[in-house]
Amino acid sequence: MAGKRKRGDATPLEAAAQSPTPLIDKPISAIAAARLKLEAKLQAQQPSAAQETPTSPIVEATSDYGDSEFEEDTPTATLIPKNLKLCTWRKISANILSDTSEELTIVLEKHQTVSFIGCFNVNVLKGAININGANIGAAPKNSEQKKSWRVYAPSTHPITKVRGLDRVNHVQFVSCKEPAPLQEVNPLFAGIWATRKEQGRNFDFIPESDADPFKRPLVPENAPEDWLRAIEDVSSSSSASTVIIGAPMTGKSTFAKRLLNRYLTGVGKTAKAVPVVCYLDLDARNPEYTTHGQISLTVVRQINLGPSFTHPATTVRGVDEMNKTIAAFPLPIRDLANYENYFASCAKSLFQAYQGFSLGDNRPPLIINTPTTLYTTHLPLLISFLITLKPNNIIHLGNTFSIDSDAAEKLHTLTLLSTTKTNSQLYELSAQAQILPPQRTEEELRSMHIQSYFHLSSLKGVEMGGMKWNEKPIDTIMPWELCYEETETRSQDFIGFLPLFEPISSFQLATALNGSIIQIAQISDAEVLSQATDLPRTPKYHIPYFPTDNETHFIAPLDPSASCIVCTALLSSFDPENRVANIVVPKTHEALLRTLKPENTVMVAGCCETPEWAYVESVYHQQAEVKTEVELGPWTEKSSVVDGMGHLSVVRRVRKFLG
Repeated sequence: MAGKRKRGDATPLEAAAQSPTPLIDKPISAIAAARLKLEAKLQAQQPSAAQETPTSPIVEATSDYGDSEFEEDTPTATLIPKNLKLCTWRKISANILSDTSEELTIVLEKHQTVSFIGCFNVNVLKGAININGANIGAAPKNSEQKKSWRVYAPSTHPITKVRGLDRVNHVQFVSCKEPAPLQEVNPLFAGIWATRKEQGRNFDFIPESDADPFKRPLVPENAPEDWLRAIEDVSSSSSASTVIIGAPMTGKSTFAKRLLNRYLTGVGKTAKAVPVVCYLDLDARNPEYTTHGQISLTVVRQINLGPSFTHPATTVRGVDEMNKTIAAFPLPIRDLANYENYFASCAKSLFQAYQGFSLGDNRPPLIINTPTTLYTTHLPLLISFLITLKPNNIIHLGNTFSIDSDAAEKLHTLTLLSTTKTNSQLYELSAQAQILPPQRTEEELRSMHIQSYFHLSSLKGVEMGGMKWNEKPIDTIMPWELCYEETETRSQDFIGFLPLFEPISSFQLATALNGSIIQIAQISDAEVLSQATDLPRTPKYHIPYFPTDNETHFIAPLDPSASCIVCTALLSSFDPENRVANIVVPKTHEALLRTLKPENTVMVAGCCETPEWAYVESVYHQQAEVKTEVELGPWTEKSSVVDGMGHLSVVRRVRKFLG
């Protein structure tokens, strides 16, 4: 039977090294044979100091002999750390025009790339550059207004490359304040920006991953060649609609970001930039411009050069130069199994909102980002949506080198659909390769996004860094008191709670709602408004809630044609004596609460994850305050006082009184 080798036995690799002949007394396992083959191959290769992508990992495994008394080891894959090349520019005196504590001005040749980790403003003094799909050129000489572009490059995402487009380019990088400075209330925000702080700047030049002092898993930004060709082809039409679909971890949101930036910046004189792009985000788990638990339509006017937690919300007022979410609907992030019809209705309403949005005589381009589950689990729902939408372009991201039968069947279905029913151009593009595991998981990035949202204190635009954050714990924010039952001194402030989680007893509803994330919605549905005064209430606290349907045993969601999200809030606590629910919203969204109409307001719960980060912010903040206090030095005393203490550090005899 198979098992571990005995102590003192040589491994097959050692036996092969000791014996000049390939003869082996006993057969080795397939894993050990594969390792022998891979070791021989690696020894014949000459490794380079810095590589663009890492080689395949070596499988660590032990041999298994039939006469061994131990069980077989389970093989484990070990990633060999590699030094990844992040850019081609080199920091030498000939390439530097200015180097101060505030800025760094460099000479960047055509096709050269430079990478920084941290946050900075970019000014193009001469020539043109490309950043994450955005083509930015120098302002004309006679122009008085010189525009800067804010770039956020944390270690949690692939490191942004700045690429030179002209023969000679002069680019200035100016230090700026770090966004979302919440490391004192959540360690997820710590250690993701510049560490060396070269000359006091908030960005570090990082030519390769080994140059990082913290040895973080830094990977270069990578856009496959077929992506670039497809983006140029799609963006040639200034009013096209494009749907992006694909399997998990294929780079859908990254492709959407590059396409959006390409639309908003154009290409010099050959392709003019469009002032507005509509972004229809159907991914409720990882949205770009809103908090999770909702799907939305956002009018985007500013290029996107940072992760989502650096722009967690859009403006709440009609400012022409800023991004604005014009429609949003709540959607649970668990699964679409029980909400397929509701999802289809919401997507249709968002598309109708896009059709009703006009910018002069031309309709802006539309980019639609879809969730992974829509492609993997709910393909019929995706097909139905595409038939209704009839987009100009369908972008399919996947493995173009090895396609399994399931992916081939889906591609065949999409090909027939695009040629017979939607008249769309189908692009089969390669997926974005994931070189190393990211520094933060998807769940952690989602927590960082919504935590960044609740700590917002100013919304003045992303490009110039107008967003500001409150660095204190969320429990220091004064909550809003919304009355859920009319009393002698106050009237009721909203209709009730609409819980979209699994049905539970009314006795447990208050516990499930307390401390959860909710969506505040305004409705105009006559059927819902007619039953507002007849809603059941919990036995103890008298909290109004929408009951489950007798046939489906689920609570019906709101009609998307007669409802819309106002903002996302945190239900911090209940005050049963005063019949009050304490609600926390960002300072930037407090003005929206003043506009709520009590007879049209519904609190939707169960769409977001439990905000565990909110419960521990104060603890982390207290620990940070202790660390920032002045550390006491070693205790010292005069020698005369020490001499009077007698012998120190010796064993002393102590008389015991046993009587």
